[in-house]
Formats: sequence, structure tokens, C-alpha cells
Amino acid sequence: MKQFISIFTFLISVSVSSAQEVVGSYKNAYFGKNFNIEASLDDNRLDRVYIEIATKSSQSGCISIKANDLLSFNASLQVLRDKFLEWKKIATDNNVTDMTKVFDITFPRVTVAWYTSKWWFSFKQKITMEFTILDSGEMLALWTPEVTASSNKYIDERVYFTFSCEEDFNNLLNELDEQKICDKLLKTKKAEDLFK
Repeated sequence: MKQFISIFTFLISVSVSSAQEVVGSYKNAYFGKNFNIEASLDDNRLDRVYIEIATKSSQSGCISIKANDLLSFNASLQVLRDKFLEWKKIATDNNVTDMTKVFDITFPRVTVAWYTSKWWFSFKQKITMEFTILDSGEMLALWTPEVTASSNKYIDERVYFTFSCEEDFNNLLNELDEQKICDKLLKTKKAEDLFK
């Protein structure tokens, strides 16, 4: 029953909010592509931010962050960037070629969503980033959970939230400025309001 209430609450909040709009994109060197960032308003205030991420088999996937968690998310991402760069240098300087270690950094809980024939949601996911050195020698900060749909225990997906260099972090952080996102959404809304 608690799961149903959570799903219902999420779907209601999405339906009463303004539609999601693309507000930016970030380039990810590891995947060699750009991922979109979308956001939505609720009563002319930022409601949620949706960060597109890679998935194993779905057409699309994202991390959904509540607006009141965005500042905390950004702070955690900055700490992660700095620690990743520190560990990357230590590994390089000491010829470490095999390592997997969890970063002791707390992120706010997020919703993971992915699209197959419809959207599936996995609520209250805890992001636990790991430092990993691949067989190729490439060093990554990554979170690759297998998430299960909150509404159907038989539907799951592997998602990839991955960083391989300082630019990966900075490209995303530069797009997660709350005021910048709100300005873009409000500009779109004002233009739409002209045509009622």
C-alpha cells in the first residue's frame, strides 16, 4: 500500500506540474555523447530536474531530483569530483591498476526512471558512487545499480551514471544551476502564455 501511495503521489505531482522541458545537456566523455537535462515547474517554481543517463536496454533513462534536493546533489557531486581527481592521481602516481572502492559521499535520494513501452519508476534510490579502474586502465567514478520498478517487481533495468574525467563533472554541474534552469523554464512559459 505504501508503494502504491508513493507511485500515485509521484504521478499526481508530475501531472499537475508543468510539462518537462529540455533546459540543457551535458557531454559525457566515457559514453562519447550528450545527455539531456529536463526540468519542470510547479506554480512557477522549479519542481524537478531530470538528468538523462545511460541504460543497458531501455530507450531512455534518467535520474529525477526534487528541486529542494538540487543544492545538496550539486554539493555532493562537487565533493565527488574532487575526491575522484585525488584518487585518480594517487592511482597514477603509484601504478595502481586494479581497484574498486566506494566513495564515502552521501547524495540525496533520487527516483530512477526508464522507458521501454512505457515509463517505469524506482523510487528513493540511494546513489553509492564507486572508484573503479577498468582492465583498460581507464579510471571511473560510477554508479551502476540494477533498479526494479516500484510498481512491478519483474521489471528491472541496469543504469549507468558514470564520470571519467574532470570535464564530465563540470559539464553536468554547469547545467544544474537552479536559477539558470528556472529562467529557461519561465521564458518558455511566458512565450506559451502569449498564445492562449
